[in-house]
Amino acid sequence: MEYVIRPYRKGEEAYVAEAHRRIYTDEHHWGKAFTDYAGAIALDFAKKEHGPGEELWVAEDTETGRLLGCIMLCDAGDNVGQLRLFLVEPDCRRFGIGSALTRALFDRARQAGYRRLILWTAGPLEDAVRIYGRMGFVTTETSENTEWSLSGEPVTEVKMELEL
Repeated sequence: MEYVIRPYRKGEEAYVAEAHRRIYTDEHHWGKAFTDYAGAIALDFAKKEHGPGEELWVAEDTETGRLLGCIMLCDAGDNVGQLRLFLVEPDCRRFGIGSALTRALFDRARQAGYRRLILWTAGPLEDAVRIYGRMGFVTTETSENTEWSLSGEPVTEVKMELEL
């Protein structure tokens, strides 16, 4: 699979919102509370001006133009960047797309002078938690969320941090 990692183009924030709705509903049975939250982050990003430490990247299939994944870097203040909206389409996993997306984010974070990166993930996303741990992120906080799951089961949100 041939792909390129690039900054999003106007209009592709809709893909990011839709992909989060589709994948988190299908794979994790999370409902509107989560999908509206994630979608708003993507759609709001497109409405604002951004500094050099902020970007939304997409992975694009160079042959078909299909979008395969995304990742966002936001300025969290105090020389801290926040990783957000990271996903890879289910049928495109294990091709190195996630690694390429995170490399783009790490490169920009360092160029922007961030000293630390933070992210929020969730306990049920065991693969994500494991991958973030391999990158050097450590869990610094957890909280229970009772709004995301369609089943009403609490979801443990996990804050992770990495010193750059």
